Amino acid sequence: MEFWLPNQIELNGTSKALIQDVEETARRVDEQRPLPDPVVRRINDDLLGERVYSSNAIEGNTLDLRETIVILKQGVLGAKKKREALEVRNLGQAVDAISDWIRTGIDCHTVDKLLQAHRLLFNEIDDEWAGRFREHRVMIRGATHQPPSQEGVRPLVERLMDELREPTNENAILRATWAHWAIARIHPFHDGNGRMARLWQDLVLHQSKLTCAVIRPEDRRQYLEALGEADEGEFNPIAQLVAQRASSTFDRYLIELRKEDELKDWVTDLVGEVDTRLEEKRKLDYMRWARRMTQLRYEFELCTARVTDSTTELGVQIRPFDIIDQSRWENIGSGVGAEQTWFFKMEFSRGRERRRYFFFFGRHFWGECDTDRDRAEPRVSLLISEDAGGGHASRLDQIPDCPLEAREVFVTDDEFVRKREDCVTGKTVYDRNVSALRIAQDFIRDVVLHRMT
Repeated sequence: MEFWLPNQIELNGTSKALIQDVEETARRVDEQRPLPDPVVRRINDDLLGERVYSSNAIEGNTLDLRETIVILKQGVLGAKKKREALEVRNLGQAVDAISDWIRTGIDCHTVDKLLQAHRLLFNEIDDEWAGRFREHRVMIRGATHQPPSQEGVRPLVERLMDELREPTNENAILRATWAHWAIARIHPFHDGNGRMARLWQDLVLHQSKLTCAVIRPEDRRQYLEALGEADEGEFNPIAQLVAQRASSTFDRYLIELRKEDELKDWVTDLVGEVDTRLEEKRKLDYMRWARRMTQLRYEFELCTARVTDSTTELGVQIRPFDIIDQSRWENIGSGVGAEQTWFFKMEFSRGRERRRYFFFFGRHFWGECDTDRDRAEPRVSLLISEDAGGGHASRLDQIPDCPLEAREVFVTDDEFVRKREDCVTGKTVYDRNVSALRIAQDFIRDVVLHRMT
């Protein structure tokens, strides 16, 4: 079998010019390193989908790009075309594994690594031949030059890997093209030789600080003809295709970077304006909320004073605290939490009986009674704890068989909503658009009638 080596390949002026284009485009990208993380992530995600889709499609996989991306992200569970879905998953995992080898500096150009990549490629598809060289002669229909016998596979693969490990000044595009052709020419596996050839091509490119060259499904005819010409020793067509596709990938980086620069000021101004408006809205929402909660406390103070003035048997005292500031209000609403959230404390006494109630702010957690509007944004609620003595207070909703119906109060659409537990039915009830005075009266009445008698 004629097995050309890289130093035996002669490239013409067109090939050299295209390779120079790749190097120039790579230099322009390198000048802007380190590249913004969002740009790198976006391009890498897109390229993974395109590499897997294109390489599989060339071999007859019928899944489209969208289906390929979904499987790469979500897995094969529920996929209708199980084998084709496995081909997508496995090729994606092989690409990731090779990327990890390059990043960690592992020697990739070994027979073991080639077999390991092939094993990933055929996991759960053909476990018998996954990660094994073929053990039979193959004939490629229509090919002028046929692959070597099974006895010649391992020696040629070892020669291929030795050549790729050897330090050289040869151009990376040439070496990647040669590695691609060599694997396709040796045809070392029962299946998957084309995908393995394209994987090793991109491996060589990435090791040389270049980028992948995605051979597209629409390139299939040109691509197969170019491989056939390389079998005859004419490597210019396949080298030119690889160079063109690598340049196209680098162009994507330049386009994204240009977009990033052009949009940066526009986005900054827009986001700044949006942030300002959101900040103003949050401030307005907080101030309206604080006004309503202050009104509620005022009604409690008013009712407390009326009870105290009307009887000497029952003592009711209230102690107010400063309302939480906007920062703590936002933290509670987002679930972060905050300290020092007491709003007011009430103490009831009759003879030796003492009950203290702490009204404090906490996050409202949605329940069945909440409407979609209630769920649209986090709510800060006024919650209630009871201390019957001993210095330990428990929230009313955590006290078994608590006869006090009130559980919490929150504001929606500038109106009060009271959450209470109906003591007759045991069900949670929301009283909407209830007045602050009614909330205060009902709570004090419940304490007096059910806790102080």
